[in-house]
Amino acid sequence: MCNWPRKQKRVSTGEFPQLEKCLVEWMKDRRAENIHLSGTLIKQKGRSFAAQLDITDFNGSNGWLEGFKKRYDLVFKKICGESAVVDNDCCNQWISDLPMIIDQYSPDDIFNADETALFFRCIPSATFTFKGDPCHGGKLSKERVTLLLAASMSGKEKLPLLMIGKSKKPRCLRGVRTLPLNYKNNIKAWMTRDIFTDWLRSIDIHMRLNKRKILLFIDNCSAHTHLPQFENIKIIFLPPNTTSRLQPMDQGIIKNFKQLYRTEVVKLILQKIENHETVDITILAAMRLARRAWNDVKSATVANCFKKSGFKTAPGGEKAGGEPDLENVIASEEDWSRVLGDTSASVDLPSFEDYVSIDDEASVSGQSVDEEIVMQITQNAESEEEDDGSSDGKPSPSIQDATKAIETLQLFFEGNQCDPICFDRIHDLEKMILKAKKSRQTKMTDFFQ
Repeated sequence: MCNWPRKQKRVSTGEFPQLEKCLVEWMKDRRAENIHLSGTLIKQKGRSFAAQLDITDFNGSNGWLEGFKKRYDLVFKKICGESAVVDNDCCNQWISDLPMIIDQYSPDDIFNADETALFFRCIPSATFTFKGDPCHGGKLSKERVTLLLAASMSGKEKLPLLMIGKSKKPRCLRGVRTLPLNYKNNIKAWMTRDIFTDWLRSIDIHMRLNKRKILLFIDNCSAHTHLPQFENIKIIFLPPNTTSRLQPMDQGIIKNFKQLYRTEVVKLILQKIENHETVDITILAAMRLARRAWNDVKSATVANCFKKSGFKTAPGGEKAGGEPDLENVIASEEDWSRVLGDTSASVDLPSFEDYVSIDDEASVSGQSVDEEIVMQITQNAESEEEDDGSSDGKPSPSIQDATKAIETLQLFFEGNQCDPICFDRIHDLEKMILKAKKSRQTKMTDFFQ
């Protein structure tokens, strides 16, 4: 067994730096699966990576292994016991101990984060084609993204979504300076340890600036292991194999988000039908739809999902009540029939629930094969602009175009019954455009505003 130190020393460069980086990534994945690693196995794997990297003078000697262990501060220990499948007794014990774990934290400062796959371009007619597809790679990898969702126990705070795609520079993002969501990429559109660590680091900075310390509950998948320590985030791992019962996100928050996202897609399709336009959901369009859907997830839904997972205290110290609200906004039967098109044929038509759950089984992280590890280390997953299967992005409108759009909105609100606050929002937009006009460039707003 190989134990990784909490605070890794600065790694000196050996004779084969790329080989050793590949080997370290491989070892982290194996230890996340609780697989015993011996010196012999590590040397053998080193030779395998050497062949893939075209390194001819590596022999995997005992001297190299000792140097490798020192460079990465590795310690080999005997495995005292393997973890067994967790049963209901473990879940009940966890729920019993939970009040003591969260006792020193406000419900506003207790968070849960989890990833979910999203077939962002899938339209209703393709539901049966996509349903249950593991989407490990290949053609469908460009049709999916991974999203990281995180929210507080009180339901009052939902952290900004993180989207992970395959392309570093999707064509549709050409010329876009401000993205609706934070975006990362890798060769599988999966969550990785590096991406998750970077996300944690940004959250830690945000909490430090706001003088807050938070408790974050996550599962122990391979992308969440071997994390550094953070000043303002205390990480608590859920017991293995218990997320279906103990993780708040899995109790209905993610499902509600997907219901809302799919409803937004249905609305977009209907709009395109009315305008006689083709439907093309790009990465950028998916970001917009996902942001709207995440904003529409109700705080009561989040709080009740935490309660269902054993977190008993609700906002204000009161008991949360009721089940998660998973039916608050879904596509109507009339709208659903319209997007399906001709329903006269005697075929099995998907339901809206089928559409919501098409990507439930898709992977969001996992074991990387050797070829992927080598590609990530040698190329650093930094490819040039890539075709994401979507059309080119539209040119950015000018300041004059934006001003005319504001005037159109003003006339629309004046000609229809609306909340007077709409005029305040228009005024805010006008000030933003004026500021952009003065600086001649769009200013990046704070990530958390």
